[in-house]
Amino acid sequence: MNARNTYFWLAVAAVLFIAILTRHRVSPPAATGPVGVLPDLKPGAVTNISVKLKGQKLIRAERTVGAWRLTEPASDSAQAASIESLLRALERLTPAATITAHERRSLPKSDEAEGLTSPQASLFIQQEDGAVFQLEIGAKTAPGDQLYLQVAGVAGVYVVDAELLKEIPRTQHDWRDTALIKLKGLAFDHIALTNRLNNLNDAKVIELQREPANNLWRIVNPPIKARADASRLRGLLEQLEALHVKEFVSDEPKADLETFGLQIPQLELALAHGTNTLALFQFGKSPTNDAALVYARRWGRNSVVAVPTNALGGWRDQVNAFRATNIIDLPDSITAVEVHGQDHFSVQQQGADHWRVVPQNLPADATACKDLLSDLGHLPILEPLDAVTDSEFARDGLAAPARKYIFKTPAPASGPTNPPIAEVDIGATNDNRVFICVAYLDEKFVYAVNLADVQRLPVASFQMRERQIWNYSDDDIARVTVRQQGKVRQFLHTDKGRQSWALAPGSDGTIEPLAVGETVHSLAQLTVSNWVAHGLQSRVRYGFSDNGGQVTLELRNGSKPTLDLGGPTPAGSLYGAVTLEGEPWIFEFGLAVWIQAYLLSPP
Repeated sequence: MNARNTYFWLAVAAVLFIAILTRHRVSPPAATGPVGVLPDLKPGAVTNISVKLKGQKLIRAERTVGAWRLTEPASDSAQAASIESLLRALERLTPAATITAHERRSLPKSDEAEGLTSPQASLFIQQEDGAVFQLEIGAKTAPGDQLYLQVAGVAGVYVVDAELLKEIPRTQHDWRDTALIKLKGLAFDHIALTNRLNNLNDAKVIELQREPANNLWRIVNPPIKARADASRLRGLLEQLEALHVKEFVSDEPKADLETFGLQIPQLELALAHGTNTLALFQFGKSPTNDAALVYARRWGRNSVVAVPTNALGGWRDQVNAFRATNIIDLPDSITAVEVHGQDHFSVQQQGADHWRVVPQNLPADATACKDLLSDLGHLPILEPLDAVTDSEFARDGLAAPARKYIFKTPAPASGPTNPPIAEVDIGATNDNRVFICVAYLDEKFVYAVNLADVQRLPVASFQMRERQIWNYSDDDIARVTVRQQGKVRQFLHTDKGRQSWALAPGSDGTIEPLAVGETVHSLAQLTVSNWVAHGLQSRVRYGFSDNGGQVTLELRNGSKPTLDLGGPTPAGSLYGAVTLEGEPWIFEFGLAVWIQAYLLSPP
């Protein structure tokens, strides 16, 4: 044999030796730990589950489009949380002990002792991958904290924690969804109520319609042309959605509805979209032994249930209870209010929390603007006036109203101005009642409202001005000078902080540093309660004179903002005035009481 062949066979031998070593390589030891009873169970992949309780009907649930639904013993919505909880418990289930088939053969009547000849419950589970699991749940062990469980196709019997029993339904109704209705996703715009509580032969019908243009509800039957109380209706719908079944009474297709008072229901509630009825609920009489419940059913289903009757009281009311109690429901999109009163002006939103008075070009108070929208939107109705003739309209001062409030939304991209969406006209006053007309989306409603409520509404542009006059920090102020009746009193800021105040030489009286500091702190951020007038002609009327009180803040930068004090207000305080745009602006403010007590010269 030549050297070349020798090397060849040596190479082949080496390759074979490596292959043998690779093939017979020792694998690492497998991970140790408890093995689950159902290691291949995937709760998210389960498509249906059946439970057969001893002596009861089969309970079966199917998962369709991500939701669980019962198919046996009755077709109904299922409590998904309860089903998912059971599946997760089975996924985590590990045996405390395993009795092998060999061990069981040595025990006499093992099936009987383990309760598997007549199990408490049988479970059948199927997954979308075709996997099937069948379990038999037997008796509890002697201590009672564990039980026997057998899995079809697995030799032997497991001993598992008896806590598993808490996850298994005990009756055919345990997995049924107790919600009477779920409004989410139910696109209804029509509600019809038929009430026969007082007389089964005399039905009172109320119909409510939601307008697509503004999403607000109207009463369309009886034909009184009235707005519905949106907040009350929202509350009633929330109560309806929170209504839960207390008892499942019957699932018989041919149940005697007369027994439950459902042949001619005392109350019917229909939810529809246009003419298409989406859901109809019927409510009958109460069980003889429980007046707190009432029999109910949903049209198109066999189930008769009992629900609490207290959640239905609002739906049994007369039509006037559904009428709006405020004059208008304003949308959140309002960005301008035009006012025709003592003068003509608008408040217009400019940014998230900034408003301006135009054409007077004044900074508007954001809180006052929001109060205007809130006060008008929540203005309570004393009396709705449904059928108003032209002569009555003129008599009530609405043909030529004394005041108007016009509400506008943002201007469209193609338009130069804000489009008006609603108008409130203020008419005549009669016996502390004011007649108003509300025009909204080509509809007009006339109401009588309380005079005191109307008097709170602004009538002049100056009332809407920004109410914070200035805003300084305490440390900006070096000295405060107070003049009254020819006397001068000064306070020195001796150090930083609110309490570092002392009387200047020559000033009479004593000082309370803490009270003075708090008063000056509020003066540094002077904010009025409301504006009452402006202009020189108003000074005398509100008690201002050359010898009246005056407070000057002397700032470290040399500025001297000054506040004048006038006569008494009806609330027992004093009027104040500051000079803005070269003229006095007069206001009420609560701080005047503190100024009198701690800054003015003692009597």
